[in-house]
Amino acid sequence: MKRFFLKPIVRRKQMLIDSSTVNDALKRIDSRVLGEDILSEVRELVKNDHKEKKKGRWKDPATAIKYVALAQALYAARRIKRAEYVYYASWPVEGVYEGRLMDGQYDKKLSPINDLMADIESKCGLKKGEYWPVGEAPPEYERLNKKYELVLDSCRTGVMREFGLSDLADLLLRDRSEYERLRERGRRAIHHHNDTQAALKDVVVRYEEDARRAASAGAYSAAITLLGAGLEGLLLLRCLKSKSKSAKTALMLPRKKRPRNLDDPMGWTFEALIEINLAAGWLPNVSTAIATYDPAGLAHILRVMRNQVHPGRCVREHPWVEIGEDDYKDGEAIYVALLSKIIRK
Repeated sequence: MKRFFLKPIVRRKQMLIDSSTVNDALKRIDSRVLGEDILSEVRELVKNDHKEKKKGRWKDPATAIKYVALAQALYAARRIKRAEYVYYASWPVEGVYEGRLMDGQYDKKLSPINDLMADIESKCGLKKGEYWPVGEAPPEYERLNKKYELVLDSCRTGVMREFGLSDLADLLLRDRSEYERLRERGRRAIHHHNDTQAALKDVVVRYEEDARRAASAGAYSAAITLLGAGLEGLLLLRCLKSKSKSAKTALMLPRKKRPRNLDDPMGWTFEALIEINLAAGWLPNVSTAIATYDPAGLAHILRVMRNQVHPGRCVREHPWVEIGEDDYKDGEAIYVALLSKIIRK
């Protein structure tokens, strides 16, 4: 009888554990291991290359080959994310492409178009160094300019394919904005690694967007988890904005609520961040026409909802119950109300 009443309400899809899916999963794990094996060899090549102080190294094809191989090995071993791979693999090849462009290797393709554009500029009275505002050039000039850019793209992607980056060349031609987005994220990950507050703002906004996407797909558990993480990020940002005051406020909290490391807000718990923001005056009351709400209480509600992501806690506190649309809308209302208060402080 118990077995009858506890029949599964939801079942795992068979495709997750069929032989084909398992084999694909194992192949992907193998690729990471192989990437690790290749990585040590490629690193040694790059290390030796870096010792050479060769002039014009930035546009040297032999140098680019080594750095592209390193980027591919790092990505295969999953030591770097896709955005970092796009940047790591692209910049040495871009050096070769730009070197060839500067050395006139593409002049045969570009000069005829450039001459026609210069002729139109001269006839329209444009002087050297002068340009039309965007969208105000003559139609024929705009057509030639697009043709010029297409030739440049062809040359650029040709170099990318030459160095084994057909995947990135295809992405650039298919979806330039996505390519540029990934490349910029990779650049920032490498060159702006320590710009904590800017990176944290980016994380919070991405969590907000992902929460909306998850909710629109009916994945309310994921959406609530992301909203909770977003609120934690907002509270952390406020503490980082006034780090000294945050540390002093944390010191004044009761021992049980006080974080261990007062000098490192990045390590503070969600609960501690709520209490510190409240004590510092950065979480004012939320008032409506009928009531005034404790902001910390609202924040803790969303924190508790977020913590349902822990399976043990979920089974202990709310077994069998799903997080639904009403829960998400309640969580979103709390998030929006608190966001409106935090960003003003």
